[in-house]
Amino acid sequence: MPTLVLINGAPGSGKSTIASAVAARRPLALALDIDVLKHNLGHWRADQRASGLQARRLALALIREHLGDGHDVVVGQYLARPEFIEALEATAQGLGARFVEIVLVLDAATLARRLDRRAATPDRPEHAVNNELVTAADAGTLVESLAGILAQRGNAARVDASGSQAETLEAVLELLARD
Repeated sequence: MPTLVLINGAPGSGKSTIASAVAARRPLALALDIDVLKHNLGHWRADQRASGLQARRLALALIREHLGDGHDVVVGQYLARPEFIEALEATAQGLGARFVEIVLVLDAATLARRLDRRAATPDRPEHAVNNELVTAADAGTLVESLAGILAQRGNAARVDASGSQAETLEAVLELLARD
């Protein structure tokens, strides 16, 4: 049975890196970064809300196709409201696929340090764009927003992301092996 894995977390939590690493361990799994889709839409900055919604529609179409072909999809995305999470879950269920929701959890101080480090040395093209939108000063708000989504989404698994990327990846892989 194909699986749709959502790895939610604040910017700087490592969710895209972890999503890519999880997908790399599964045959023909797709690591889908919705921000990359959005940033590849022409004039996306002119209407960030419209471009974000279009990127999500495109993502759902890709997910439907890939899951329908019997392959896993791993989405790393910061989602502080439940609507898109519910759309992801409904898409998986509609195709008879498994849906696994994971939230990478960090305290505000650790997240602020990571955002500062990422601003100083972005290691992915989308980091340069995201660094303009999110700074270390936003860490407390980001942590609070994820606490809110965790309160709403009782089936979401929490993974402590305060250690190394290797430790976080291992925790995510262990969680996926249990389900």
